[in-house]
Amino acid sequence: MIIALSHAPGTHAQQLFRGIAPLLAPHELLSWQAGAPAPAQDIQILLSVGAVPRERFESQAQLELIQTLSAGYESVDLAAADELGIWVSNAPAGETGNATSVAEFAVLLLIGASRQLAVALNADRDGTPMVGVSNRALSGKTVCIVGLGSVGRCLVEHLRPFGMRFLATDHGAHEPPSGVTLYKSNELKAAVAAADYLVICVPGSKANENLIDAAVLNTMKRGAILVNVARGNVVNEADLCAALASGQLAAVGLDVLRHEPPNPADPLLGFPQALITPHIAGDTDLSLAGTIRFVGHLVAAWGRGLKPASIVNQPSKPRKIFATAITANELVFTP
Repeated sequence: MIIALSHAPGTHAQQLFRGIAPLLAPHELLSWQAGAPAPAQDIQILLSVGAVPRERFESQAQLELIQTLSAGYESVDLAAADELGIWVSNAPAGETGNATSVAEFAVLLLIGASRQLAVALNADRDGTPMVGVSNRALSGKTVCIVGLGSVGRCLVEHLRPFGMRFLATDHGAHEPPSGVTLYKSNELKAAVAAADYLVICVPGSKANENLIDAAVLNTMKRGAILVNVARGNVVNEADLCAALASGQLAAVGLDVLRHEPPNPADPLLGFPQALITPHIAGDTDLSLAGTIRFVGHLVAAWGRGLKPASIVNQPSKPRKIFATAITANELVFTP
């Protein structure tokens, strides 16, 4: 098969390419950098890091699968893929080590925002003493986790040693982890009302666009802290700025923004109590190795005519018809 890795420039994509290449040795693996012409016109599988708009693949008549190398797939034009008969699959965070990596980073942001790390890091550089800066401990506080998927559940376990109390919202009917008070997704305001911390772990789908807005933020305790390791579009950033300016939020820890990289004039960058990182929560050796393994197994299964459990769409006239489907347990790998 002819397989292409669609990516923006960067070290992460290079690492993925080098890691995946040996596993796909029986196939032809091509690099397709954003803005460059297609390296071939008969690509069958497109591995993607970043945006995959319609124009990226509509001329690829042999393309059967777009496989994202992340759990999120909102950057793929699903409507175009459905129309053209192309399957789309993601790399579930719980199966690649990404959930563990993101949950660890969420803990970092929780501690960093609580201890005003962004201010502290600049204190010695600019000679500004940390007078009047309020630091707080996680111990004994209440955290509300929005989204109890693989990242949210992993985060609960990572935070247990801190002695926190747990609230969560989720759209599913799965049993919550022990000690977690679960609210339905439409009970978000009730869930956040008692929270000292709000951690966002839901997918960046259209349904979750601006899920966290002024109405939600103003329901929280004054001086609460928000952490986002999901997607930037889940938070209304104008409302977030207003909450920071008024003191409704004491601090935020953001690994994702609506526009990445941000414009230097982005008002969020002007708040010293905003700890902002460039979407790196999932970039670890663990998730890199797990993603590479996942892709290797998935491509092998694809070649045998098996339908992966990670497929996220259903084209009406698919270009590929499967011999059988893989159950969820058959394509789960231990990182």
